[in-house]
Amino acid sequence: MTDKPPENAGPAPHGAAPEDEAARRIARARALTSTREAVALYREWAATYDRDVFERAGITGSRRVADLLAEHVAERDVSVVDLGCGTGAVAARLREHGFARVDGFDVSPEMLEVAAGKGLYRSLRIVDLKRPLPPDVPLGYGAVVSAGTFTHGHVGSEAVPVVAALLARGGVLACGVAGPLWPPFEAALAAAGFAVLRSVLEPIRAGGSPETFMVVARLG
Repeated sequence: MTDKPPENAGPAPHGAAPEDEAARRIARARALTSTREAVALYREWAATYDRDVFERAGITGSRRVADLLAEHVAERDVSVVDLGCGTGAVAARLREHGFARVDGFDVSPEMLEVAAGKGLYRSLRIVDLKRPLPPDVPLGYGAVVSAGTFTHGHVGSEAVPVVAALLARGGVLACGVAGPLWPPFEAALAAAGFAVLRSVLEPIRAGGSPETFMVVARLG
């Protein structure tokens, strides 16, 4: 979405429809102001996140990001890190494309617990992309993917140096970037040595309007 929702979405009214509750939680996520708020939200949301986001809200961005990586990376044995991996939707789609060496980073232990139960990741780590990488994080990945992370209330262009540090030279980034966040993100990619291969504003939900730049970039 291109408009930032109210800062305090509050609890759902008693008897609210499931679709309304899903929309309220997505609005709360896009109004987050700190990592602490994010951890608290996803602690309570992890158990129903897949149902709310993919079934009720019809979000398609995770599949699209994985498809874009598959279009631009021919080697299926490349190591991939999924930033803001959540419950594993991107990894599930990557598995369909034949990628098996996928690691996941997320700030929420509860979301990682759900992801771990799906058996899609080689390893999972708690990582805050707004802070320097922990010293034990592996580097030199062949690809980075991210869906739903570079958006309102989450992570912006400050994470681009982290992405560059994780990638090997020639590595590919495939991600979604919320429309208003794209100009500074694009500038940060250029400053970090990325060549942008595509940046197209697309819908990220079934029947929705274009709102997110689907980006592919290669680190020079």
